[in-house]
Amino acid sequence: MDNRTTRSETAAATETAPNLKKPGFPLKWVIAGIVAFLVIGGTAAFALFANKSPKQLYLLSEIKTLEKAGEELEDQNGELADFQEKMTEQPSSTKAEITGGFGTDAYLPPELEMMQELLAGLSITTETEQDPKANKSFTKAGVELEGEELLNLELHQSPVQLAAAVPALYDKPFYLNTDEYGQFMRKTDPSYSGPEKLNLEPLSMKDFELSEKEETHLKETYGDFLYKELKDEYFTKKDNVSYEHNGEDLNVTQVTMKLSEKETKALLDNLFERMIKDEKLHSIVSSRVTKLANYNVNQMDMIGAAETKEDFVEGLEDARKELKGAELPKGFTSVILINGDEQVIDRKMDLTVTGDGSEVPISIHTVDVAYDNGNKRDQELKVNASSEGEKVEFLLTNNSVKKDDENRKENLKAEIRTGTEQESLTFTMESDIKGKTAAKQTADRSFTLKSDGEMNPVSLTGKLVQEQNVDAEDQTSKQVFDLELNGGDEMGNINVSLKADLESKLKEKADLPELDVQDAVNVNEVTPEDMDMISKDITLNIQRLFLDLGLF
Repeated sequence: MDNRTTRSETAAATETAPNLKKPGFPLKWVIAGIVAFLVIGGTAAFALFANKSPKQLYLLSEIKTLEKAGEELEDQNGELADFQEKMTEQPSSTKAEITGGFGTDAYLPPELEMMQELLAGLSITTETEQDPKANKSFTKAGVELEGEELLNLELHQSPVQLAAAVPALYDKPFYLNTDEYGQFMRKTDPSYSGPEKLNLEPLSMKDFELSEKEETHLKETYGDFLYKELKDEYFTKKDNVSYEHNGEDLNVTQVTMKLSEKETKALLDNLFERMIKDEKLHSIVSSRVTKLANYNVNQMDMIGAAETKEDFVEGLEDARKELKGAELPKGFTSVILINGDEQVIDRKMDLTVTGDGSEVPISIHTVDVAYDNGNKRDQELKVNASSEGEKVEFLLTNNSVKKDDENRKENLKAEIRTGTEQESLTFTMESDIKGKTAAKQTADRSFTLKSDGEMNPVSLTGKLVQEQNVDAEDQTSKQVFDLELNGGDEMGNINVSLKADLESKLKEKADLPELDVQDAVNVNEVTPEDMDMISKDITLNIQRLFLDLGLF
């Protein structure tokens, strides 16, 4: 199976994983989510049709639109994603330097003024060596003031030990054997009932990737289901429809899928029934949810795959029962507009759910239109829902203008409005992007975040410069993040700066020093008397450090 394809599909799959606990999630969202999944995401199992009926054109256009989106994502981010994936599989080293500071028009007490001066000359550096397959890493971090080292920290991690050393505070490292974790925790909390061994192995996307067999099962099972359940009579088509966008007239094909209340409920009921009986689906979901849920949690909270399966099936059964008592007075309608390349450029889905004495109309609208000979592109996602006078509106737009193959300008806007008085939170960002792909790219961004809420008004502006250079031949990656953040009057006109320089390199072998346990302190063997002596030494060293900094 293609790793890049799997990467995109896995991300989508993990986003839709069900919760273990059943919080009584409103049925309207369950129904809307499932219908959207069926209409947009469940069409990937169909072959090409020679003579397209309205139904076939609808499904095929959705497939082609998804495929193109995946190709664009891969073209933009594939090389960078490949390098990041290798970082989780191969030995590597990473160096980082972080600097920053803050200022404000508001009055600062003398101690904060001193802190402000310190931060202006402060930098944090880290050097990390890691071997993911061996689950070993070594990190050395330092804090410098005006180029002089104040203190440093060393961290050792392996499947058998976790160790930390801060020579400026104590002259010996501290370590814990991972298989003594439970014993150590019971010393601090006699009622502890969590894992006996500390699991330091990180979760990765590969833990959630679908196997080829699993992917085939989902496509065949639910792709075939969708094609059979969606009857030809649900679809109508209009050719040569005029569509105007930003002054340009496009000739598109309009395909409408409309289901009555009875047809919509029958479709969903049949889907629930199939999912409830689909033991392979239960295993696919439970194996991943169990792995995520049990990652370093207390023993009393740990669950097994059987329990996860049971919860998943019960959730489906509950939703199916609620569906029978709900009303969908307007059924379900989806209208898509298709261009000459069989790409969906405009999509609108409408559903109204009535239950518990309230009527909730839900509308989802997407737009993706390229114009001006492909040099400009407008994208939009709009979601509206309302209930008993309260509205929720979400709008996400991105307008891009391509200057040439290497340079483009983007304007992003995200806005959410809620409540009866429609309080809003709005984020806008303008970006000048140089570079064809994310692997070799510089982005100069300016952004704002504003809220018009009466309770907690927010006004932030900022700038962010991102530089990325992945060299596949040298197996290196260099990144720069330079952030400036400015608060409005409500925040005392505070300004914050933060800059991070990172450089990573893939290696044949990581440089991992061994910890000398003969000259280290096992925290599991520290007596109360030892702890008193250690605490006194650390306190004295902290006082010396503060004196050196002039903080006392």
